[in-house]
Amino acid sequence: MTVPAAAPPRRLATEAPRSAAPAPAASPGALLWWSLGNRRRDLLLASVLFSTHQLGEALVPVIVGATVGEAVRSATPASTVRWLGLLALDFLLLSLSYRFGARASVRARQHTEHRIRMALADRVLRPAGGVRLVPGDLLSRASGDAERVGAFAGALAGTVAAVVVLLGSTVLLLRISLGLGALVVAGTAGVLLAQNRLSHVLRRTSGAEQDRQARATALAEELVRGLRVLKGIGAERAVAADYARDSRAAVRAARRAVSAEGALVSVGVLLTGLCLTAVAAVGGGLALEGRIGLGRLIAVLGLAQFVNGPMRVVGAAHARCVRALASAARVQEVLGAPPAVPEPAAAQSPPPHGEPADTGGARRTPAPPDTGPGKVLGTLGFRGVPLPGGTRAEWSVPAGGMTGLVCADPADADAVALLLAREEDPGAGRILLDGTDLTALRLDALRATVLVCHHEPVLLPGTVADNLAALTEDPAAVAEAAHASFADEVVRALPHGAHTTVGDRGETLSGGQRQRVALGRALAARPPVLVLHDPTTAVDAATEDAVADRVRRVREHRTTLVITTSPAWLARCDRVVHVPAADRVVTP
Repeated sequence: MTVPAAAPPRRLATEAPRSAAPAPAASPGALLWWSLGNRRRDLLLASVLFSTHQLGEALVPVIVGATVGEAVRSATPASTVRWLGLLALDFLLLSLSYRFGARASVRARQHTEHRIRMALADRVLRPAGGVRLVPGDLLSRASGDAERVGAFAGALAGTVAAVVVLLGSTVLLLRISLGLGALVVAGTAGVLLAQNRLSHVLRRTSGAEQDRQARATALAEELVRGLRVLKGIGAERAVAADYARDSRAAVRAARRAVSAEGALVSVGVLLTGLCLTAVAAVGGGLALEGRIGLGRLIAVLGLAQFVNGPMRVVGAAHARCVRALASAARVQEVLGAPPAVPEPAAAQSPPPHGEPADTGGARRTPAPPDTGPGKVLGTLGFRGVPLPGGTRAEWSVPAGGMTGLVCADPADADAVALLLAREEDPGAGRILLDGTDLTALRLDALRATVLVCHHEPVLLPGTVADNLAALTEDPAAVAEAAHASFADEVVRALPHGAHTTVGDRGETLSGGQRQRVALGRALAARPPVLVLHDPTTAVDAATEDAVADRVRRVREHRTTLVITTSPAWLARCDRVVHVPAADRVVTP
C-alpha cells in the first residue's frame, strides 16, 4: 500500500521560525521597545498624521472664533467666505490625516504582535530547550500578552499626537493669556503625577490577571486533552469543580485589574475636568474684564473643551503602558528562560563514516549520511553516567546492529531516552557518539543523527500522511516505514485513509494507532542512530512481534537501540544490556 506523503513536509526541532534578531533579555521595558523597533516608519508616519489631525481639530475653535470676530468687526461677505473656506480645508486635512494615520497605526499594532509571537515561537523551538511551561500557558502569553503589547504600539502614535496637540494648544493659550497656558501645563503635570503614583497597583493586578487566565487556559487544555480518560474513571465532576475554582479566581483577578485601571482613568478624568473648569473660569473672567474679545473667548472655550480629549488620551496611555509592561514581563519569562542543555560556541558535527569532525563552516542541519553496507555509523558509549535507579552506566551500543536495553527501574529507561535526545545532560560521566562527547556536538546535527522516539509519542496537528512524512521528503521511505510499523493498516482502518486528521496531539487515534504512526514517522527519517523507547506497548502481541521483525529488517546495517522489556523486541536484538535497580556499575 502507498501512503501519500504530505507536501510540503514539516520540519521539526532543527528549524526555528525565521524571525528577526532575537529579543533582548535585559528587562520588560527593553523587550517592549525592541518589539516596536522594526515598525519605526509606521509609528513615525502615524504620529505625524495623528498630530496633523489633532492640530487640525485644535484649529477648528480658533478659526471659528476668528470668523466670528471678523464678522463682528467688518461684516463683509468676502472675509466670511475666506474664513469658512479655510475651515473647510482644515476639515479636509484632519480627515485625510486620520484616515492614513489609522492605517499606519494598525499596521504597527499587528506587526508588533506578530514579532512578539515569532520571538516566543523561536525561543520555544530552540534546540537547547529550557521552556517548561505547559501549552495552555504558552498560548496565553502568545495571545493575550502579545495583544497587550500590540495595543500599546497601536496607541503610541495617538499618545504622541495628544502630547503634540497639548503643546500646540498651550502655545495658543499662552498667546491669548499667560495664565491660561500655565493652567493647562499645571493640569497636565498633575494628571501624570497622580497616575504615576497609582500605576504600581495596576501593574501588579494586571500581571496577576494574566497569570490567573493562563492557569485557567492551561487547565482547560489539559481537561479537553484527557476528556476520554476522565469520563472513563468518572472524574468529570471533580475536574469540573477544579476548573470552576480556577475560572472564578481568574474572574476575580480580572475584576481587580479592571477596577485598578478604572481608578487610574477616573483620577485622570477628575483632574482633567477640574483643570478645564479652571481654564473656562479664567477665560470668562478675562472676557468680562474686557482683556480679551469675543472671538478670543470663543477660541479659549473651544480649546478648553478640545484639550479634554488629548489629556484623557495621555492619561489612558499610562494605563496601557503599565499593562503592556506587565505582559512584557510575562513574555520575558519565556524569552529569558535558560537553556536546558548548553550548546558550546565551537560545537562539532558528528563525523560522517568515521572521518574527523568539521569544526568550521556554516551552521546548517546536516543530511543524515548513507549508512548502507560497509558504511556504519553510530557507536554509543556511556562512561560513568549516573542513572535515577542508583546505577552508574558503563556500557556501549555497537554500530550497525540492534541492541536491547532492559531497565529494571522505569525511571532509568526514561532517563536514557532523555539523555540520548540531549533534552537533559548527565550530572557526571560522559555519553559518546563515535568517540565524541554529545555535549561537544551541535544540537541540530546531533538530533539529525540520533533520533529518539519516546514512549509517549506526540503527533502533530494535521493528517496521518502529514505525520508520516514530517521528517522526510522521500515517498519511498514513507511507504517503507508505514509498512514496517504497520501504520499502513492504521491508514486502511481510518475513515479517510491517510488524509484522516489526527486532532490535537493525535487524540482522534487510539493509543496503538498513535504508536504505530509515530514509529513510522521515525523510521521514515532513516536516521543513522534510532532510539526506540517501548514503541509498541499499546498494540497486541501478534502485531508487536510482526512490527519488531519488520523493523529489524528495515534497520539492517543501521544502529538501533530499543529500550524495552518486550520479549518480541529483545528476541530480535543482537545484544542485550540489563540495567538493574541497584547502586553498582552496569556492565554487559
